[in-house]
Amino acid sequence: MPAKPLALALTLLLISGSAAFAHTLDAEIVAAAKNWLVVMGDKGKKANLAFRDEERFDWRYIPSSRDGAVIRGMSAAERAATKQLLRSTLSSGGILKAEAIMALEQVLREIEGGSASFRDPENYFISIFGEPGAFPWGWRLEGHHLSINVTLSASGAISVTPAFAGTNPAKIPSGPRAGFRIQNDEYVLSLRLANGLTPAQRKLAMIADRSLGEIVTGPGRGDALSKPQGIPVPDLSPRQRILLMELITAYVGLARDEIGQPYMSLVEKGLADTRFAWAGPTSGGEPFYYRIHGPRILIEFDDTQNGGNHIHSLWRDPMNDFGRDDLARHYKGAPAQHGHVHKRY
Repeated sequence: MPAKPLALALTLLLISGSAAFAHTLDAEIVAAAKNWLVVMGDKGKKANLAFRDEERFDWRYIPSSRDGAVIRGMSAAERAATKQLLRSTLSSGGILKAEAIMALEQVLREIEGGSASFRDPENYFISIFGEPGAFPWGWRLEGHHLSINVTLSASGAISVTPAFAGTNPAKIPSGPRAGFRIQNDEYVLSLRLANGLTPAQRKLAMIADRSLGEIVTGPGRGDALSKPQGIPVPDLSPRQRILLMELITAYVGLARDEIGQPYMSLVEKGLADTRFAWAGPTSGGEPFYYRIHGPRILIEFDDTQNGGNHIHSLWRDPMNDFGRDDLARHYKGAPAQHGHVHKRY
């Protein structure tokens, strides 16, 4: 009998500790965003859009201008404030990956012989939506092959999806970094999982003999995949499931642990209804595509272009992209105020 009050006390302690943890992270992100706006001055005012602005859902991963403050031409103080904003939400590994993707524009320029204005490692934009600290609000980092969409719907309710990452070249062909893959885990772990499937499992996983040629749920197509395809996760062996979770972590690890760990718990709860799908060969070095799709996870990876050396990858939360599910709870049954959230994403 005495164990019950003790268990209750421990539970309450864990709940209060988690709440304090979330509050601390909220405060850190808010402070970083407010500081960014102050340091950026007039440029920050132009990059601070209304939370309801349709620009928040108009995410892209092509080289073009955005509504926001471009990194090109930022002063040392502005760059430091931008880095602080990234650190408030993204993991150290996530920041390194984002910076490596940006730097890849220089490599691509040298390979293509294009102009510095088109392949520009600093043609990336920061936008802030709403007022930091007044829920809901959010911020975005976006440019060629990179789109990270952060939404803070309420205290502790933080979404970083949709999150797009791409690399061209996927494997650097020459120079001092020849052979290097920025998205190495996403590439290697998936091939290891696919090649470890039994013939019967592979038959269930295969959705096409050739790569699909592109991700399916790109901008404006968030609802293009309503039904998961492929092999059900319960049909994988324990070792295969561990490998699958490592692969998912390669994407979710973009965010800080305070965000990623609670999200992974939601993913794990839905594993019984999650499937792993593959299209194309599994030998590596050739075009292929894979997908992980469940109630709270949708990962797409396509390596088709340039003979299988140009990756597009996307992490979505089918229930909570742009904080949709969190927003529904935040507004307590008043979705009509934010019905446009469901129109396109």
